[in-house]
Amino acid sequence: MTDRNRVRLLPPALREGDSIGIFSPSSDEAGRFPVRRDRAVLALEELGFRVVFAPGALRTGAYAAGSGRQRAEDLHSLWQAPEVRAVIAAVGGNNCNRLFDLIDYELIASTPKLLIGYSDTTALLTAVWVRTGLTTVMGPQLMPQFGEAGGCLDYTLRSFRSLLSNPRPVGEVMPSTQWTDERGDWTRQDEQLRGLTLTSAPRTLRSGTAVGPAYGANLATLLRLAGTTYWPDLTGHVVLLESSSSALSLLDAQLTQLRQTGVLDRIAGLGFGRFPGTATAERPGAPNGLDSLVREVFDGYAWPIVTGLDIGHTDPMFSVPYGAMAWLEAGDRVRFGFDESAVQSPVAEKADDPRLTYG
Repeated sequence: MTDRNRVRLLPPALREGDSIGIFSPSSDEAGRFPVRRDRAVLALEELGFRVVFAPGALRTGAYAAGSGRQRAEDLHSLWQAPEVRAVIAAVGGNNCNRLFDLIDYELIASTPKLLIGYSDTTALLTAVWVRTGLTTVMGPQLMPQFGEAGGCLDYTLRSFRSLLSNPRPVGEVMPSTQWTDERGDWTRQDEQLRGLTLTSAPRTLRSGTAVGPAYGANLATLLRLAGTTYWPDLTGHVVLLESSSSALSLLDAQLTQLRQTGVLDRIAGLGFGRFPGTATAERPGAPNGLDSLVREVFDGYAWPIVTGLDIGHTDPMFSVPYGAMAWLEAGDRVRFGFDESAVQSPVAEKADDPRLTYG
């Protein structure tokens, strides 16, 4: 990485008995689907955590859990609560960018805490990371993962706990052996278990090795930040992207726009998640699958590219800490891991300075 003076703020590790705060940065689904919400709360409590909801976390509206100001105040309320050690998004949506100009970033930086979510929430993770240097985490959310019928999938849960409760680096991240992209119907009793199928191993599209700070985001959400002051500098980073879309025409447009922004010109490596639906499969006789599309759009770059990682809108998922040093090996076999921790020891947090620098 070229900027070796960039500051990392490390939040303290989660301990059994800690309180986890829940807020709704975008969608109001936490207030509209109580069966799934209550099951998710019970799952976190069975893991030994206490659950605290922000005042407006269950607010409902036309599509969002309140105005941008109300949702920003919810985030502030959890950040100001001394018993809350981590803040997890209830669910994603489309509109968390309404919060960005309303957030008190000095408050966030003064008390480092875990901030966790994916999908639309990755825009919030990015904004906080860009403005404060806090190691935010692309990972499971309350409703989709912890509210899973039958319980949070073991792979997701093990990654969550090993990364966020352990002040030591987790090392190599092994791929999951099963996965699903089924979408349940939350409007019913929501007790149907999703079917899991055997995974194929992650695939190398361009061979090579990469070492650099990790960054993960939803593709469409990242593009909403283009042209704003929250757009990240990804020089030297290992970038991991995912999408909820299976429409190759849309993915073509989004990946092309991403290339045209120039944000990937100086990255170290690029990885893609297990995109849901037909986008992951090559159509017989036609070079129009996701792999072919990625090769075409990013032709001419030298960095390694892999697809089929366990992140994003398929389950299970591993958690991605922003700014933690990661490595990627793309060859006959894809290997990926973290050589830096996402958290600091909770015992030493008052004595230690949570600010770290790259290099």
